[in-house]
Amino acid sequence: MIMNPNFNQRFFLIVLLASLTRIWSCSSETQTSASAIPPAKVANGVKESELTTVTLSPEAEQRLGIETAAVEKRQLARRLRLGGEIVAIPGRRIFVTAPVAGVIVAPNGRLPQAGMRVRKGQAIFSLLPLPAERDLLGSPDEVVLKKMQFDVAQAKAQRAAQLLHDNAGSVKTKEEADTELLAAAAAFKAAEARLHLANSTVADSATLATATMALASPFDGVLQKINIAPRQTVAAGAELFEVVGQNTVWVRVPVYVGDLATIDEQQPAQIEAFGDASGVSQRIAKPVQGPPLSDANAASADLFFEMENSDGQFRVGEKVRVTLAQKNIAENLIVPFSAILYDIHGGTWVYTRMSPHTYTRQRVELHHVVDTLAVLARGPDSGTEVVITGAAEIFGTEFGGGK
Repeated sequence: MIMNPNFNQRFFLIVLLASLTRIWSCSSETQTSASAIPPAKVANGVKESELTTVTLSPEAEQRLGIETAAVEKRQLARRLRLGGEIVAIPGRRIFVTAPVAGVIVAPNGRLPQAGMRVRKGQAIFSLLPLPAERDLLGSPDEVVLKKMQFDVAQAKAQRAAQLLHDNAGSVKTKEEADTELLAAAAAFKAAEARLHLANSTVADSATLATATMALASPFDGVLQKINIAPRQTVAAGAELFEVVGQNTVWVRVPVYVGDLATIDEQQPAQIEAFGDASGVSQRIAKPVQGPPLSDANAASADLFFEMENSDGQFRVGEKVRVTLAQKNIAENLIVPFSAILYDIHGGTWVYTRMSPHTYTRQRVELHHVVDTLAVLARGPDSGTEVVITGAAEIFGTEFGGGK
């Protein structure tokens, strides 16, 4: 049987079209099934605008002591928080120098310690002056010389006294001999004191009596540095110790030059110690005219404020937190800071009163805190009642835990 060639061609085309149709159908079904599966699935989603509403009974509300206050819109001067440094007032940080060459002596045998508080006029060290033509290495020879001069003066005084007793001398001669003896005795005693000081670690009261020069603190303050030790020989003009006055200090605040024009430099600054969340260490510092210092690398200029520090709470060199008042005044939403709640992610919330005994949680954006007030960048409308006492208790009621 002979097949028609046209029939074979038509049969082949029909089979080919059927195969292509099946392949396209399978591909389409696969794409449809893949597109039907979403990339993520959220179960029990709750919109932030539909958060849980907490309703308290009147007895529960009274027991928890719930208090509310209205959100206010108030004009407040903006504040800028920066870091500062406690510095000594110019002229209240000085080195005491040796007026003449001499030997250092610790008064009463007690060594002063760096960091101790000192009073004005308090003797820190004593200085036993050395003769300009000698140093401490010549003390033994000087003692021998002064001893010989003392012996000669003593013998001369004895002869003058004997001659006067025998009516062979005059009263004037005896007085001159006695005066020469006193001078020689004083010189001999001073030389012995220098030698004793060179050979001992602690000077006695007799030696200290010859140290006629006291090195005292020029004002009340703290002994910052000590560059000497007892029995040390120092030259004239040598720096001995440093005293820093801390009863009143300055606060140096580097301010970015871009913010400098916004700072009200006539307003006082608030100074706080780092880590003091309770604000116990807060002080008010008044602006002062300080040296015009700036840092080109940091693009900053320095502002200075003066602060009372008679209790010594702040130390020179300590870093502090400084709050500066700015010139621009803007209207902000204000609520008491006690109304702010923090969640585990650091988000801030308040509870608003929707109706009597009914409250709902609403997210707010905290801009900054001024004293006991929280300034909001975003929050409830002005006039909305928010919970200021008992917010943590409502938070615990909603989630079954504490604040």
